[in-house]
Formats: sequence, C-alpha cells, structure tokens
Amino acid sequence: MAEIKLVPRSEVDKKYTWDMTLLYKTDEDYKKTLEKTKKEIIEFKDKYEGKLADYTTLNEAILKYEAIEEECYKLSHYAELPMAVDRFNDNVVANATIYEELSSLLASKLSFFSTELISLDEGFINTFVADYRPDLKYYFEKIINMKKHVLPKEVEEIIASYESLPNFYRLYEVTKHEDMQFDSFEANGKTYENSFVLYENLHEMANDTNVRRAAAKSFYKTLNAYKNTSANEYISHIKREKMLATARGYDSVIDYLLDKQDDSRELYDRQIKTLMTDLAPHIRRYIKLLAREHKIEDMQFADCKINLDPDFEIDMTIEESREYLKKALGVLGEDYVKMIDESYDKRWTDFPQNIGKSTGGFCATVPNVAGFILLSWTGKMNEVFVLAHELGHAYHFMNTGKHQTMLNNNCSLYFVEAPSTCNEVIVSNYLLQTNKNARFKRWVISNMISRTYFHNMVTHYLEAVYQDRVYKKVDNNEMLTAEVLSTIKREVMEEFFGDSLVINEGAELTWMRQPHYYMGLYPYTYSAGLTIGTAVANKIDKNPSYADTWLNVLSKGSSMSALDLSKLAGCDVSTAEPLKEAISYVGYLVDQLYELTDELKK
Repeated sequence: MAEIKLVPRSEVDKKYTWDMTLLYKTDEDYKKTLEKTKKEIIEFKDKYEGKLADYTTLNEAILKYEAIEEECYKLSHYAELPMAVDRFNDNVVANATIYEELSSLLASKLSFFSTELISLDEGFINTFVADYRPDLKYYFEKIINMKKHVLPKEVEEIIASYESLPNFYRLYEVTKHEDMQFDSFEANGKTYENSFVLYENLHEMANDTNVRRAAAKSFYKTLNAYKNTSANEYISHIKREKMLATARGYDSVIDYLLDKQDDSRELYDRQIKTLMTDLAPHIRRYIKLLAREHKIEDMQFADCKINLDPDFEIDMTIEESREYLKKALGVLGEDYVKMIDESYDKRWTDFPQNIGKSTGGFCATVPNVAGFILLSWTGKMNEVFVLAHELGHAYHFMNTGKHQTMLNNNCSLYFVEAPSTCNEVIVSNYLLQTNKNARFKRWVISNMISRTYFHNMVTHYLEAVYQDRVYKKVDNNEMLTAEVLSTIKREVMEEFFGDSLVINEGAELTWMRQPHYYMGLYPYTYSAGLTIGTAVANKIDKNPSYADTWLNVLSKGSSMSALDLSKLAGCDVSTAEPLKEAISYVGYLVDQLYELTDELKK
C-alpha cells in the first residue's frame, strides 16, 4: 500500500491546483466587482420592485436579473471554492467572509423578484412567454405551480434573508475538517497516520485486512466522539426544512424537497423501493465473491471497498489520464475532447491531497468560464473514472451555458447525475473493448461495480433510504438523537446487505461521513442519474452517432423537466423499465465477474 503524508497547501505543486484567475485576476478585482454588484442589486430593487406587471419592463428586468445572477455566480465561486482546498488560509477565509454580506444583500433585496413573478396573472405570464421569452416557458410553468405555496412578500423576504445566513452545512464542514483529529493506528508492527482524507482515499481500500480494520477502528472512534455535535447540526437542519415545508403548506417535508428539486413523489418512491428489493441480491453476490477471493470468513462493512484482485493495480499519472480520457470519451465528439484538453491546460482540476482540503470530489461549473473539479489524486487508474464523472458535470453545464440563459442554467436534481455517471460507463465500455485480457477485463468490471455502481447505486442509495426514514420521523414529530440516527443507519445497512457481511462496530456512524444530507434529497438522485446514464452509454456503445442526441440533451439545462429530458435522451423514466434494466445490467456484470474469476483459476 502506498503511503501518503498530507502536506500544507503551500507545499503542493501549483500547476495541479485550481486557477482562480479564470474568475478574477486578483483579489482586488474580486473586491471591486463585489462592491459594484452590491450597488447594482440595490439599484435593481429600486427600479423594478412593484413594476413587473408590464411586458417591456418585465423583459428588461429579467435580462438585468440574469446579468446580476451571472456575476454573483462568479463571485460566490471565487469566494467559496478556495475554502474547499485551503480552509486554514486566513486570506481565503477573509474572501469568503466578505462575500457573506453580498449573499445576504442578494437574498433580502431580490427576494421580491420571484415573489412578484408568482403573483402575476397566469394569462399575463402566458402572453409574456409567447411574445418575449419562449425560452423560459418551462421556467414560468414552475412559477405558476408555486403559486399555492408562496407566502406574503414580507415573509418571503425574511425567509430569503434567513436562508442566506451561514448554515448548518457550514457547521458540519467545520466539525469535519477543522475539529476532528484522528489518532494514528498500528498494524503489523507499523504506525499509520489517519484522517478523513487518508481513510476514505487510502486506508478503506487497503488490501491488508489488518490495516483496513485498524484504520476503521481509529476512524469511527473519532466520529463517535463527535456524534452528538454532528447530530445536533443535522437535526437542526432538517427541522428547519420541516418548518419551511409546513409554512408553505406541505404535509410532508419529502414532498417539499421534491418540489424544490423539480421531482415527483412517484419516481422517488419507486426508486427507494425497487433498489432494496431488486439491486440488493446482486450486490450481496458481489460481496460474497470479494469474501471468497480474499478468504475473509467474517466479511465486514469495513471490507467493502477492497479490490477483487489485490495484486492487479494500474498506476496512472495525471498527464497519462488526459490521453486515456480523450480516447475513452472521444466517442462524444471533437468539442468534448477540446473541453478535456482545456480542463488540463487551464487548470480546472485541483488534484493534490493536502491539509485543509475537503474529501470526495465535485464539479462546480461557472458558465462560460470553467468547470472547477475537486479531486484527491491517488495515482491509480481508478481515479480516471472519478475524473470522467466530474468532467461529465463540467461539459453538461458548460454546454448549457452556451445555449441557455441563467434562469435555465440548472436542471432537476433527478437528471443532474446522468451526464457524469454516463461518462463512467462509457470509459468502462472503452476499456473492455480495447483490452481483451481476462484479468484486465475482470479489473475493469470489478471497478465498474465497486466504483460506478457501488458508489452511486449503493452508497448514495443507502443514504437515500436513511434520509427517507429520518424525514418520516420528522413528519411524525418523533424524537431524533445521535443514537436514533445511528440505529436507523444500521437497520438500513443490515436490510440491504443481508447475510453478505456484518456491520462492524462504528459503521452505523456512516451517516456522519456525507455532506449530502444538507442538500435536500440529493442522495437518491445518484441512482436516478445512473439509471439514465447506463441506458444512454449503452445506446452510444451500440450506435456512436447517438452521441449527438445526448449532447443535444445536455444543452437544454432547466428548459425542460427531468422527465422530458430523459425522454429526449431515449430513456423514459416515467416507467420502471429503465431502472430495472440498469439493475439487470449490474446483475450481468456480477455474473461476468464470477465467470472471469473461475476462468482465471483454470
């Protein structure tokens, strides 16, 4: 196992870090634009409040509103992204702090805009859309649907100001990255450092069972020491969501959050139910194969991330990853390949692991500027799948930025993970086609299951089931504590994994590991996105020209619903068939692993 020692941010190679000058050349430019934008926000309120019931004025106001939103998007990313990689830097903290004033101003001064849009007569809205902004047809359909949930203008302004304040997610990040200190641990007579980053990126996947389990014991020991603090942060967050749901007339906080995500309860309930009954058996078979090949008689949750073939690993440099991705994703066309090159040439990706950097990965795209990707590069080929995933997000929203205005910039969370997970399947298909070696094929397929499907359809799904049960307790006004949260998490894990493994002591604290619980019902959308992504990737594999259809879908942003986007991509998620096909595909992959493993033993 390679050793990684985290270093201060000042010691990492700058050429592998984000280039924030893509947003603003200097901190001084950032601060000047911040002050200019504050004035524009105040001027906007003075000029347009109470005057939107006029076609020409409304059109003018929307254009100006979108311009302010676009600048604020840049400002927020310049302020907040460095916090994800260098949170102990005083200058970084100062830049994030001064943005908070603009954020509060934006919320309090511009909340009138959406409230007044909702109050407009439906006939007036339809005429305006037809004559002035047909591109905003779906946007205004959502505005009309919100009428029954809107509160008086003054109340909306207070809520907007309240929601702009530093939130419980921020507190969670402070607890996780600033307060938690992990003890080193010993295994096989050797001492290892431990941290959130080291555990999730290295120790959890260690081939040596002694190292893996000693690391887990150290990791969960620290989580346990902070479980009451973390529970208080999380419970306060979901109670706030319940309060807003009730105020807006929703019986269930789940329905409130689904509405915010432009999602449907029918799709949500089906996803939650079907994966437990249909996917779980395939994953149990995969875990039993891991246990068999590693000769582990007491398979634990702490062992789930191990490689099927511990002696087969492929090292990969950052420079080599570029060529792999260009070849694998080249089926998506010349523009896609150009974007990959641009992401490397212009330093869109932050690769290093360092002290003060967040765990996991994400892509934060600023339209017409860059898709800023966070990674913790380990030097292994499986990181190519992570980078392919995040580049899927980058292309999606860069493409949307070229074809849509800011009000159509986002899309339903139900669809948002489709472009990213689709890329992972495309990369896997490419690798399987270009190398017929049985051991290599087994590595690719096991990586597909352990990385693409286990991460997106198991890890995030288990988060979704956990959320579902927690929110139902909130709806029923039942007691929530750290112990209750841990009990729920353990029950969900035991139900899904069945007899394939034992939930080791501390693993019930897995609810403390993810920030997704502070992002609405985001976790369940990963499996939804992978359902669409699997269908599209396999269509492209059979017919490369289908890539044009897919890229067209990725230009639509939020100008269409998630249901219509998926239909346009040839994947009708209004039925259960795409989900069942994706689950069947996982079963096929597990079958392939058993066959290849038995073949290699002959």
